[in-house]
Amino acid sequence: MNARAVTVQGGLALAGLVAAYFTWQRQPELAAGEVFAFDVTRNDLETVRYGDDEVKNWAELSRGKDSNGALTWVRLSGVDATAVAFPSGHPYVPTKVPERLVRGNESAERVFESFAPLRATRALGVLDAGLLKDLGLDVTKKFIEVTARGNKRRFAIVPAPPGGNDPYIRDAADGRVYIIARHLMSDLQAASINLVERRLHSFRMEDVDRIEIAAAGKKREFIATRNDDSLPGVRLAPREAPDKPDQTAKNWHDRVFNLFPSEVLGKDELPPPAAPVVAIRLAYSSRGRALGWMELARAGTATAAVSTVDPPQQSSEIFGRSDFSAGWTKLPADAAALISEGETLLRRK
Repeated sequence: MNARAVTVQGGLALAGLVAAYFTWQRQPELAAGEVFAFDVTRNDLETVRYGDDEVKNWAELSRGKDSNGALTWVRLSGVDATAVAFPSGHPYVPTKVPERLVRGNESAERVFESFAPLRATRALGVLDAGLLKDLGLDVTKKFIEVTARGNKRRFAIVPAPPGGNDPYIRDAADGRVYIIARHLMSDLQAASINLVERRLHSFRMEDVDRIEIAAAGKKREFIATRNDDSLPGVRLAPREAPDKPDQTAKNWHDRVFNLFPSEVLGKDELPPPAAPVVAIRLAYSSRGRALGWMELARAGTATAAVSTVDPPQQSSEIFGRSDFSAGWTKLPADAAALISEGETLLRRK
């Protein structure tokens, strides 16, 4: 290949990279009737916040990364209901939940990307005071605030009126009103339910070939091999006897691996009264490369004050965390039995 051909090939490759970059930066072309309510690229988008000033509740999405790669962070406002008076016999227990930063799930990523750019199904222009009142856009305390390159753009937002499906937003900068997709408001309103990642693993069990389990100073290693094509999952066998599958260990581990948190705590948040005490740690690898880890822990116990008459009671709550979670998660009650079974498993010869 001569110098001219090399130059041509290099130019074509560069043009392809530039085209790919701008394709990634911009969403596909607008559909019929669509307009940009806020024209911003993915690279410029920093945060998206939904808030309700009336109930002092908000949720904010932002881009980030950790050891697993790129992610969408979800920051949630705290809740303090300890001062609320409920009728006698009311089943609700007043709680206090701090502000939390948690990993967002795939829905959080899709919602965040929907704002780069923010598309509207219709543009209604600047409406008169009567129409704004009819829609509730004149008094609403709900809003969406988008930050791009340090600049904030705020939109008042209201649910769809009777007979409608999609919410209305009003740009605080120029007063223009738009109709946007319904899921943007519903997902952001219920961010603590819809947008929080509850998976504890980013890999499949079929990707694992070795598991190390540690508890109470003891360790055991198990070899994982795939089942036949007709069966999902893997077989587990002790490292010292790889040709003798251990069904008891497999059944126990299947339940542990598939644990689903009942509550996701924030990054660096410790549940009261003290840090959980790790009881079991599992480490996963494939072909000598670490895939991830998981820990099961019992609730910590606060140090009793000298003047305390009764000793502190041990909480029965169980917590878990992993390389994929942003912090601790509260696990269902049956996780306590899994810890006891795991400790027994490691004592077996």
